[in-house]
Amino acid sequence: MKDLQSYHVREQIVKAVRAFFDQRRFCEVISPVFNDAVPCEPNIFPFSTFWDTSQGKLKLFLSTSPERHIKKMLSLGVGNCYCIGHSFRNLESSGSLHAPEFLMLEWYRENATYKTIMRDLQKLIIHLKHQVDISRKRQPNNILTYQHAKINLGDNWPVLSLEKLFSQITKLNYQKLLTGDRLLSDYARSKGYNVNNSTWQALFDQVFVNEIEPKLPKKPCFLIDFPKRISPLCKTKIQKSYLSERFEFYLVGIEIANGNNEETDVQKLDFIKDEEFLTSLKTMRSSGKSYAGVGLGLDRLVMIFNDQTHI
Repeated sequence: MKDLQSYHVREQIVKAVRAFFDQRRFCEVISPVFNDAVPCEPNIFPFSTFWDTSQGKLKLFLSTSPERHIKKMLSLGVGNCYCIGHSFRNLESSGSLHAPEFLMLEWYRENATYKTIMRDLQKLIIHLKHQVDISRKRQPNNILTYQHAKINLGDNWPVLSLEKLFSQITKLNYQKLLTGDRLLSDYARSKGYNVNNSTWQALFDQVFVNEIEPKLPKKPCFLIDFPKRISPLCKTKIQKSYLSERFEFYLVGIEIANGNNEETDVQKLDFIKDEEFLTSLKTMRSSGKSYAGVGLGLDRLVMIFNDQTHI
């Protein structure tokens, strides 16, 4: 976002986000940039720095998302809340859709499911589109124009099963693919992908990005039924334990948001070493409430509203 118009749209979107959640009586959480613990998910890598103190050097990590602080606030009883936070991620792909620093919106609801969050998301996107129209002195409408394609945001937003898509496109049994390693590596090798020294998740990501994502519709849609083994902070589907209660939101074929029903049982999260985060989850669980939330990349949304192809 190097031009003035992009910054103006970003400013309008941030204002409109706050108005949207303030009208619904969500509390705004201000998250810190520095953290004294690494991210909770093992495949997200932080930038690090040092704080020189009179007692010596203290290693700090730049926030990869507002999640850690929001969970702390939820454990304190803040209730439904949202945060617009500067986030930083290292060792990610470079390209038109990635940047080392970006602006992330996260919001969480008590006693809700990801289906509630999906409804929030549709209302929010339409609200933001209308506010951008108004800022441009246009009559608000639901028609989004992106790269010569016209998309009606007022239409039904389909919910697509990744299990069905994967099976249709790859002709593989999804459950067997997720619970074993050989099947995926054999398929990836047959497609010409690099399988040497690749983890299961890296192979899955290669197949997903190259075989599944390009076939998603341009209109808004939700993708569900992600593998449990790559969704560690999400609840497990009761009927299908190899799947998670998680969704991704796509607009014009680009992933914009990632949401889920929150897993608060720390016994299932033994890979997490952040004691403060684990304490927050324990307190959330002891409250007897359920939680659902989502993280949305605001820079990608600004890019789309500006009809651009690079964030």
